[in-house]
Amino acid sequence: MTDKQLQGQWQGTISGRDEAVRIVLAPHPEWKGNVKGTIERPGSRYPMVGDVNQGSITLEESADGVHITGTWLGQAVGDSCAREIQGEFQAGEDGERQNFVLRKSQPQSQQ
Repeated sequence: MTDKQLQGQWQGTISGRDEAVRIVLAPHPEWKGNVKGTIERPGSRYPMVGDVNQGSITLEESADGVHITGTWLGQAVGDSCAREIQGEFQAGEDGERQNFVLRKSQPQSQQ
């Protein structure tokens, strides 16, 4: 998976949680090869940044725009054509790790 394949809209779930998340990612305006966007849960919307390094995907969200309040570490599912990511979500630094699944709902618009 590449940073370009990471761009777009994703729908996701975290094990043990009822709410779904929506993540929208675009090219990072300052850091080439990275993405920047938002994560939305019912009643909240936070900034998110991420990258792909040797196939491993890292996404970090921030409730205050400064400190990392959630980390998503995952891999693209082999036969998904980079349209599904599975991994572990961790809230804060000491939160319990929970499995997640993200599925691409819409690719990044070409402008």
